[in-house]
Amino acid sequence: VDFTTDQTILHEKLIDLIGRMLTWRHGDQNLQFMMTTLRRQVASCVFGLAPLLSDMLKRHLSQLQPSEMSDVDVSEEIDEVLSEFRTDIESLVAHAQTIEGPDPKFDALLKVIQDKQVTPNNKLLLFSTFRHTLAYLNERLSHYSIRIGLIHGDIRDDERRELRHRFSLDNGDPQALDVLLSSEVGCEGLDFQFCNGLVNYDLPWNPMRIEQRIGRIDRYGQQSETIAIYNFITPGTVDAEIY
Repeated sequence: VDFTTDQTILHEKLIDLIGRMLTWRHGDQNLQFMMTTLRRQVASCVFGLAPLLSDMLKRHLSQLQPSEMSDVDVSEEIDEVLSEFRTDIESLVAHAQTIEGPDPKFDALLKVIQDKQVTPNNKLLLFSTFRHTLAYLNERLSHYSIRIGLIHGDIRDDERRELRHRFSLDNGDPQALDVLLSSEVGCEGLDFQFCNGLVNYDLPWNPMRIEQRIGRIDRYGQQSETIAIYNFITPGTVDAEIY
Protein backbone atom coordinates (compact mmCIF):
# COMPACT_ATOMS: atom_id res chain seq x y z
CA VAL A 1 0.00 0.00 0.00
CA ASP A 2 1.56 3.30 -1.11
CA PHE A 3 1.69 6.52 0.88
CA THR A 4 -0.23 9.55 -0.32
CA THR A 5 1.87 12.54 -1.42
CA ASP A 6 1.38 14.26 1.98
CA GLN A 7 2.32 11.08 3.84
CA THR A 8 5.44 10.66 1.69
CA ILE A 9 6.57 14.21 2.51
CA LEU A 10 6.07 13.60 6.24
CA HIS A 11 8.02 10.34 6.01
CA GLU A 12 10.89 12.10 4.21
CA LYS A 13 10.96 14.88 6.82
CA LEU A 14 11.14 12.28 9.60
CA ILE A 15 14.00 10.42 7.89
CA ASP A 16 15.87 13.72 7.43
CA LEU A 17 15.42 14.60 11.11
CA ILE A 18 16.54 11.15 12.22
CA GLY A 19 19.65 11.46 10.06
CA ARG A 20 20.58 14.82 11.59
CA MET A 21 20.00 13.49 15.11
CA LEU A 22 22.17 10.44 14.55
CA THR A 23 24.90 12.54 12.96
CA TRP A 24 24.86 14.91 15.93
CA ARG A 25 25.06 12.05 18.45
CA HIS A 26 26.92 9.39 16.50
CA GLY A 27 27.15 5.91 17.95
CA ASP A 28 24.60 6.22 20.77
CA GLN A 29 22.82 2.84 20.83
CA ASN A 30 19.81 4.04 22.80
CA LEU A 31 19.28 6.85 20.31
CA GLN A 32 19.59 4.48 17.35
CA PHE A 33 16.97 2.22 18.91
CA MET A 34 14.65 5.17 19.48
CA MET A 35 15.08 6.45 15.94
CA THR A 36 14.46 3.00 14.45
CA THR A 37 11.28 2.81 16.51
CA LEU A 38 10.12 6.13 15.05
CA ARG A 39 10.78 4.86 11.52
CA ARG A 40 8.77 1.74 12.27
CA GLN A 41 5.90 3.74 13.78
CA VAL A 42 5.51 5.98 10.73
CA ALA A 43 5.64 2.89 8.49
CA SER A 44 3.02 1.24 10.67
CA CYS A 45 0.68 4.23 10.89
CA VAL A 46 1.38 7.81 9.79
CA PHE A 47 -1.38 9.02 12.09
CA GLY A 48 0.34 7.48 15.11
CA LEU A 49 3.46 9.59 14.61
CA ALA A 50 2.21 12.89 16.08
CA PRO A 51 1.12 11.42 19.46
CA LEU A 52 4.32 9.38 19.66
CA LEU A 53 6.51 12.43 19.03
CA SER A 54 4.46 14.39 21.57
CA ASP A 55 5.08 11.67 24.16
CA MET A 56 8.77 11.88 23.34
CA LEU A 57 8.86 15.63 23.97
CA LYS A 58 6.99 15.15 27.25
CA ARG A 59 9.67 12.65 28.26
CA HIS A 60 7.17 9.80 28.19
CA LEU A 61 9.93 7.84 26.54
CA SER A 62 8.50 4.46 27.46
CA GLN A 63 5.91 5.14 24.76
CA LEU A 64 8.71 4.97 22.19
CA GLN A 65 9.12 1.29 22.85
CA PRO A 66 7.31 -1.15 20.61
CA SER A 67 4.15 -2.00 22.51
CA GLU A 68 5.38 -3.74 25.65
CA MET A 69 9.12 -2.92 25.78
CA SER A 70 8.85 -0.07 28.26
CA ASP A 71 11.69 -0.98 30.62
CA VAL A 72 14.68 0.04 28.48
CA ASP A 73 17.12 2.40 30.18
CA VAL A 74 16.85 5.87 28.63
CA SER A 75 20.21 7.58 28.63
CA GLU A 76 21.05 11.21 29.40
CA GLU A 77 22.29 11.45 25.81
CA ILE A 78 18.73 11.12 24.54
CA ASP A 79 17.63 13.98 26.78
CA GLU A 80 20.41 16.10 25.24
CA VAL A 81 19.23 15.21 21.74
CA LEU A 82 15.63 16.08 22.61
CA SER A 83 16.75 19.46 23.94
CA GLU A 84 18.93 20.15 20.89
CA PHE A 85 16.23 19.23 18.35
CA ARG A 86 13.08 20.25 20.24
CA THR A 87 12.12 22.92 17.69
CA ASP A 88 12.55 20.49 14.82
CA ILE A 89 10.49 17.83 16.59
CA GLU A 90 7.73 20.30 17.43
CA SER A 91 7.65 21.36 13.78
CA LEU A 92 7.31 17.73 12.71
CA VAL A 93 4.49 17.18 15.22
CA ALA A 94 2.67 20.23 13.83
CA HIS A 95 3.10 18.91 10.29
CA ALA A 96 1.88 15.44 11.26
CA GLN A 97 -1.22 16.93 12.88
CA THR A 98 -2.20 18.72 9.65
CA ILE A 99 -2.30 15.56 7.55
CA GLU A 100 -5.86 14.63 6.71
CA GLY A 101 -7.56 13.11 3.72
CA PRO A 102 -7.39 9.49 2.69
CA ASP A 103 -5.38 6.83 4.47
CA PRO A 104 -4.71 4.17 1.80
CA LYS A 105 -3.45 1.65 4.33
CA PHE A 106 -6.56 1.92 6.49
CA ASP A 107 -8.75 1.80 3.38
CA ALA A 108 -7.02 -1.42 2.29
CA LEU A 109 -7.57 -2.90 5.75
CA LEU A 110 -11.23 -1.89 5.73
CA LYS A 111 -11.73 -3.69 2.40
CA VAL A 112 -10.13 -6.85 3.82
CA ILE A 113 -12.43 -6.66 6.86
CA GLN A 114 -15.56 -5.96 4.83
CA ASP A 115 -14.78 -8.79 2.41
CA LYS A 116 -14.28 -11.11 5.39
CA GLN A 117 -17.60 -10.06 6.91
CA VAL A 118 -19.58 -11.73 4.11
CA THR A 119 -17.82 -15.11 4.49
CA PRO A 120 -19.09 -17.93 6.74
CA ASN A 121 -16.15 -17.33 9.12
CA ASN A 122 -15.88 -13.56 9.48
CA LYS A 123 -13.25 -13.56 12.24
CA LEU A 124 -10.06 -11.54 11.63
CA LEU A 125 -7.12 -11.23 14.03
CA LEU A 126 -4.91 -8.15 13.52
CA PHE A 127 -1.44 -7.60 14.99
CA SER A 128 0.48 -4.35 15.36
CA THR A 129 3.66 -3.68 17.30
CA PHE A 130 2.53 -0.20 18.34
CA ARG A 131 -0.18 0.92 20.72
CA HIS A 132 -0.57 4.23 18.89
CA THR A 133 -1.41 2.24 15.75
CA LEU A 134 -3.86 0.01 17.61
CA ALA A 135 -5.54 3.05 19.17
CA TYR A 136 -5.87 4.71 15.76
CA LEU A 137 -7.37 1.60 14.17
CA ASN A 138 -9.74 1.08 17.09
CA GLU A 139 -11.03 4.64 16.78
CA ARG A 140 -11.40 4.55 12.98
CA LEU A 141 -13.11 1.15 12.91
CA SER A 142 -15.58 2.22 15.61
CA HIS A 143 -17.36 4.31 12.95
CA TYR A 144 -18.34 1.18 11.00
CA SER A 145 -20.70 -1.69 11.75
CA ILE A 146 -17.81 -3.87 12.91
CA ARG A 147 -17.54 -5.32 16.41
CA ILE A 148 -14.00 -4.63 17.63
CA GLY A 149 -11.92 -5.90 20.54
CA LEU A 150 -8.54 -4.53 21.66
CA ILE A 151 -5.82 -6.40 23.58
CA HIS A 152 -2.39 -5.21 24.68
CA GLY A 153 -0.07 -5.70 27.62
CA ASP A 154 -2.00 -3.45 30.01
CA ILE A 155 -5.23 -5.40 29.57
CA ARG A 156 -5.78 -7.70 32.58
CA ASP A 157 -5.62 -11.45 32.01
CA ASP A 158 -9.29 -11.95 32.86
CA GLU A 159 -10.29 -9.25 30.34
CA ARG A 160 -8.09 -10.86 27.69
CA ARG A 161 -9.77 -14.23 28.25
CA GLU A 162 -13.19 -12.58 28.05
CA LEU A 163 -12.29 -10.86 24.77
CA ARG A 164 -10.96 -14.13 23.40
CA HIS A 165 -14.22 -15.82 24.38
CA ARG A 166 -16.33 -13.13 22.70
CA PHE A 167 -14.14 -13.40 19.59
CA SER A 168 -14.89 -17.14 19.46
CA LEU A 169 -18.68 -16.69 19.59
CA ASP A 170 -20.86 -17.36 16.56
CA ASN A 171 -21.52 -14.34 14.34
CA GLY A 172 -25.16 -14.26 15.32
CA ASP A 173 -24.42 -13.84 19.02
CA PRO A 174 -24.91 -10.18 20.08
CA GLN A 175 -21.79 -10.41 22.27
CA ALA A 176 -19.58 -11.70 19.45
CA LEU A 177 -16.56 -9.78 18.12
CA ASP A 178 -15.69 -9.65 14.42
CA VAL A 179 -12.15 -8.25 14.60
CA LEU A 180 -9.59 -8.48 17.40
CA LEU A 181 -6.77 -5.91 17.46
CA SER A 182 -3.73 -7.08 19.41
CA SER A 183 -0.08 -6.61 20.25
CA GLU A 184 2.17 -9.67 20.44
CA VAL A 185 2.18 -9.68 24.23
CA GLY A 186 -1.57 -9.15 24.28
CA CYS A 187 -2.15 -12.55 22.68
CA GLU A 188 0.45 -14.56 24.59
CA GLY A 189 -1.12 -17.70 25.97
CA LEU A 190 -4.27 -17.31 23.87
CA ASP A 191 -5.13 -19.58 20.96
CA PHE A 192 -7.51 -18.66 18.12
CA GLN A 193 -7.86 -21.84 16.04
CA PHE A 194 -11.48 -20.85 15.26
CA CYS A 195 -10.15 -17.84 13.28
CA ASN A 196 -8.74 -18.36 9.77
CA GLY A 197 -7.65 -14.80 8.84
CA LEU A 198 -4.74 -12.76 10.18
CA VAL A 199 -3.41 -9.28 9.37
CA ASN A 200 0.17 -8.16 10.06
CA TYR A 201 -0.47 -4.40 9.94
CA ASP A 202 3.27 -3.89 10.47
CA LEU A 203 6.20 -6.29 10.56
CA PRO A 204 8.45 -7.17 13.53
CA TRP A 205 12.24 -7.24 13.07
CA ASN A 206 12.44 -10.89 14.07
CA PRO A 207 10.82 -13.33 11.59
CA MET A 208 10.13 -15.66 14.52
CA ARG A 209 7.72 -13.00 15.82
CA ILE A 210 5.75 -13.29 12.60
CA GLU A 211 5.72 -17.09 12.98
CA GLN A 212 4.47 -16.67 16.55
CA ARG A 213 1.69 -14.38 15.35
CA ILE A 214 0.65 -16.87 12.66
CA GLY A 215 0.88 -19.65 15.24
CA ARG A 216 -2.03 -18.09 17.12
CA ILE A 217 -4.35 -19.42 14.40
CA ASP A 218 -2.23 -21.97 12.47
CA ARG A 219 -2.34 -24.67 15.13
CA TYR A 220 -3.92 -27.94 16.16
CA GLY A 221 -7.70 -27.67 16.01
CA GLN A 222 -7.80 -25.18 13.12
CA GLN A 223 -11.11 -25.91 11.44
CA SER A 224 -10.32 -24.43 8.00
CA GLU A 225 -8.31 -26.17 5.30
CA THR A 226 -6.49 -22.92 4.57
CA ILE A 227 -5.79 -19.69 6.43
CA ALA A 228 -5.25 -16.21 4.96
CA ILE A 229 -2.31 -14.03 6.06
CA TYR A 230 -2.23 -10.37 4.98
CA ASN A 231 1.10 -8.53 5.31
CA PHE A 232 0.67 -4.76 4.91
CA ILE A 233 3.79 -3.09 3.50
CA THR A 234 4.43 0.47 2.29
CA PRO A 235 7.22 0.78 -0.32
CA GLY A 236 10.15 2.94 0.71
CA THR A 237 9.65 2.40 4.46
CA VAL A 238 11.47 0.34 7.04
CA ASP A 239 8.71 -2.28 6.79
CA ALA A 240 9.62 -2.81 3.13
CA GLU A 241 13.26 -3.27 4.18
CA ILE A 242 12.23 -5.79 6.83
CA TYR A 243 10.10 -7.69 4.31
